[in-house]
Amino acid sequence: MARSTTIKLGFSVLVFGSVCCTFRANAAEPLLERDVLPILTKNCMGCHGGLRQQGGLDLRTVPAMLAGGDSGPSIVAGDATKSELWTKIESDEMPEGDDREKLSADEKATIKAWIDSGMPTVSAQQQNVDPLLSSGKRHDPSEVAAAIDKHIDGFLSTAKLRPAEQSDDVEFMRRLYLDLNGRVPTAIEAAEFLDSSDTGKRAQLIDQLLASPDFGRQFGRTWRDWVCPPELPSDDNGGKQPYEQADEFGNWLGEKFASGESWDKITREILTVKGEIKKQPQVIFFGLSGQGGKTTPDGTARAVASLFMGVQLQCSQCHDDPYRDWSQQEHWGLAAFFGRSQGDFNKIEVGKGPSKKPGEIVIPDSAFKNSGTVVLTSFLRGEEFNAKNDDDLRKPFVDWLTAKENPYFAPAFANRLWFYLFARGIVNPIDDFRQLNPPSHPGLLKLLAGEFKASGYDVKHLFRCICNSQAYQRTSWVPPNTDEQERLALTTAFGRMPLRVMTADRFLDSLKQAYGEEKEFDLRGGDNVNTTGQAASVGSAYLEFHRKFGTNEEDATDFTHGIAQMLTLINHPRLLAGSKAIDEYLKSNPEAPPEQVIEWLYLNTLSRYPDKEDTAEALKYVDQTSDKTKAYNGVLWMLVNRSEY
Repeated sequence: MARSTTIKLGFSVLVFGSVCCTFRANAAEPLLERDVLPILTKNCMGCHGGLRQQGGLDLRTVPAMLAGGDSGPSIVAGDATKSELWTKIESDEMPEGDDREKLSADEKATIKAWIDSGMPTVSAQQQNVDPLLSSGKRHDPSEVAAAIDKHIDGFLSTAKLRPAEQSDDVEFMRRLYLDLNGRVPTAIEAAEFLDSSDTGKRAQLIDQLLASPDFGRQFGRTWRDWVCPPELPSDDNGGKQPYEQADEFGNWLGEKFASGESWDKITREILTVKGEIKKQPQVIFFGLSGQGGKTTPDGTARAVASLFMGVQLQCSQCHDDPYRDWSQQEHWGLAAFFGRSQGDFNKIEVGKGPSKKPGEIVIPDSAFKNSGTVVLTSFLRGEEFNAKNDDDLRKPFVDWLTAKENPYFAPAFANRLWFYLFARGIVNPIDDFRQLNPPSHPGLLKLLAGEFKASGYDVKHLFRCICNSQAYQRTSWVPPNTDEQERLALTTAFGRMPLRVMTADRFLDSLKQAYGEEKEFDLRGGDNVNTTGQAASVGSAYLEFHRKFGTNEEDATDFTHGIAQMLTLINHPRLLAGSKAIDEYLKSNPEAPPEQVIEWLYLNTLSRYPDKEDTAEALKYVDQTSDKTKAYNGVLWMLVNRSEY
């Protein structure tokens, strides 16, 4: 594990260095984010960060550095010799204290060169990047896809990375079905696509899967998982956890996505809901973002910032964030919009929240600093909002949030969708948008956010644009002799598609398809095992499957499964009890020779035709027994236990 972590850290530095190379004209020019900030964070932020600002000096951002402290400006951009910060560093007066390690000669040289160069930053150089397409017009998906590829290919060229080849039809089809419909294709669907010679069949398949109700179901439960923690809080009545309500929330989202509802309208229905969860499943959002199943203004603010704005505000709840430029005042100014709401995951009421007066909130005693301070409603990095006497300030907040000129809403969704499809955001982590964490491909993010806004926040349109790109359709395979650092760099630069682990939902639906189950599929152990293959207890089989086969939501490439999962797949009675899908196929095709059945099994599980070796191996096994149905079930067992599945 330690060795893996070391590789990832080294790789991150390599890739971020490549990113910086894209935007700086002078390769020797230091940049704040890459070169200077690590030095300041290590040596100076303890005294001049968010919690402590000795002498009034804050070194977290360029504006704060230029403003200086109690003694005046600390830096003169373009001339280190006139900068008080530099003179103190040069003379070893900073960092203060005999027990503090002083900066090395190389570190000093970096800071001096940076000041003399005018304090350049990656983020400043990214502000005027060209998105390649105008932001005020909706474009054809093929145009957007071509622009996406131009952004990616330009980055790869600068980084001297050779992109992977285009995926073959099998890999593309299986990936697309899992991403858009949440399951592998059926044998009929797979054969239809693979046998087609239509040059436009990939674009046609994208359209077909986006039009399916399964698209909404898959993306709805994806957002359900982003909103809901793995273990849900209990209510006050016997400790019941709202898993059923969480599923209803996912279904509600799925219906919205499937029908083509715009993201701004969906967001408005979530954030302005009131009433009972029985009629409005989105009520659960407020209880789950609070504490102990109860809604709280600060919990809602953190969840809204993370999910709908791509911003991490959790540290600024109690104090100014020392590493992100968010103040405690900004956190509670946002929370004040939700201060007149109260309830839990069953019901939300407006006008009875912890805030006594609309438009203001009192920092509670639980905060580390400034408890008792009254904070007025204010938009993040915007003006204060005059609340007047309106109890429900969520509505004007959503008006601001979903406006076309909002700097967070469209980029946050575009970045999260890119993460969903590529297992990494253009801004990474996906909810950490800030000046000191710039996007790896700023023009690409600007393109996607602009297109999303111009389309009226059309979710399917953005999916269609990305899935039609060569970037999405590249293979995950690289030559065996590829250097590990190069492979990792290529993945993060989006020059290849990473190998991703099936989520529990996708894996379960694919298994149910292979075994012909329409409802429950019980793979629990212990006393719950039913050797007939029937669900022993319908209520918890689904949850136990998700607990056992759950994946890392933050990294779809992280294979978290181990012995427990392997033993379940190899030994569980349900997987050995037979497949209703096989029974139905043999019933419909009573004269089918073994070769045909084996071909159908491969298409229905691995989404491809078996090669000669596959067929010969399976035929040898089938011919050894007179019970062909049992033999075919053995072949199925072998297929679902392959890593290829």
